[in-house]
Amino acid sequence: MRIDLLDNLISDVSGRFGLTNDKARQLVGVLIALIFDEKRGGFAGFVRLFEQKGLGRLIQSWVGTGPNESISAAQVDHIFGAPLIGAIAGKLGAPVSATAGAIGGLLPNLINELTEGGKEPTGIPETLKSWVVGIADWLGDLGRFGWGALAAGAAAIGGAVAGGARAIGHAADATVDAAAGAVRKTGRGLAAFLPWLVLLLALLAALVWFKGCQRQRDAGDAAVSSPAPLGADPAATAPATQSNARFSFENADGKARIGGQVASDAEKAKLLDAIQAAFGADNVEGDLVVDAGTAPAGWLDRLNALLPDLKARSVKLGFDGDKIDIDTSALPEAERFALSQKLRQGFGGFEISGLWDRAMAALSALKSGFSADDLVQALNLSAIYFDTGSATITRDSYETLRKAAEAIKAAPAGTRIEVGGHTDATGDAAANLQLSLERANAVTAKLVELGVSGEQLVGKGYGQDQPIADNASEEGKARNRRMAFTVLR
Repeated sequence: MRIDLLDNLISDVSGRFGLTNDKARQLVGVLIALIFDEKRGGFAGFVRLFEQKGLGRLIQSWVGTGPNESISAAQVDHIFGAPLIGAIAGKLGAPVSATAGAIGGLLPNLINELTEGGKEPTGIPETLKSWVVGIADWLGDLGRFGWGALAAGAAAIGGAVAGGARAIGHAADATVDAAAGAVRKTGRGLAAFLPWLVLLLALLAALVWFKGCQRQRDAGDAAVSSPAPLGADPAATAPATQSNARFSFENADGKARIGGQVASDAEKAKLLDAIQAAFGADNVEGDLVVDAGTAPAGWLDRLNALLPDLKARSVKLGFDGDKIDIDTSALPEAERFALSQKLRQGFGGFEISGLWDRAMAALSALKSGFSADDLVQALNLSAIYFDTGSATITRDSYETLRKAAEAIKAAPAGTRIEVGGHTDATGDAAANLQLSLERANAVTAKLVELGVSGEQLVGKGYGQDQPIADNASEEGKARNRRMAFTVLR
């Protein structure tokens, strides 16, 4: 991989997302470690992860020789998870949004360079190993997010590089000393044999170096996978499990009642300052606990941006890692709809309970003995969201689908429903047809997972051929990207 291209990429990303070049270099080291994480199957496993998340076509555009498709911050969250992104941001001392954006700016070109000619690499290129070693001191702290023993891997790489250098140096010294000693002992009478002696010693030095490298590799493997020695203290050998960052909020008659636990004084100060700015210092009750054993709050920046929208009385909000629970039941219905939509938009990639939209209201209002037509009328009010260009359902849509599954299971016996996928007219028509089918199948699969009989559902893709609005506007395109439910007679 050409380092000059990587340096140019770092300069571009650091300028766009407000990172220093050193921070961007650290981020590249993290991405290299994640891309080649052996616990997940190395580079091939990284590609499979994108495929499992419904973004296979996206990563293949980077691996292939065609144009690289861009990846959004929401898709970055979907691939790696908001907690991991938050932890990386905390290590870099950068905002979560900037970190996710920078990862999205780095990945396409980084993967493209690693797969020159469309060929997947089998391991970290020699020119990039030092980039991982450079952040080995804090990679281990990220291993708790399920990306393998990253610190051990980095240490093994660093050990192999350093160990190889030491072995070569020691072998060279030994060769010179041995040759010199041979000359001193034998004199000029054995000068004719000196070249053969030097060759023999060089071979021995090479063997010593090879054994040293083998020991380094074995040590690295042991660091990654060996169990703790018998009788060892598990607390001393196992990585500490960090608890989720938590936060509770209630607007009680204009006062913000808060509680929770964050990882650092800096996070606490940042959150308290934002709450006091929104509600007034005299209108904030409660406090936050600081515990170094807590994972960084990946939701903090997004929450601070939305605090002005939480001034409606009786609103309750709770965070636990990447899960959010909201209670807007005391608000008028129109206000509930509006606030739920803002929270959905602000926390893409998080799993949100308590959202209230027209579909949730209609499904909740179904009376015992409702008809199949009543059911699909309510279902067609639902908004089910996907990652851009993929068939991956966003986590904020899960509650809508849970409510839909409950209603379908209570439908009259023999009810069968078509789940029709529709797209806007952006891009290739054939690709849109395939994407619409994949999305329809993703919805039916999720409903079956939630307990609906597969015999009740049929997925079908319609692509861009049945618009309900003008594709000339973004609003029209959004309306055309939809799931349509139909009773099969």
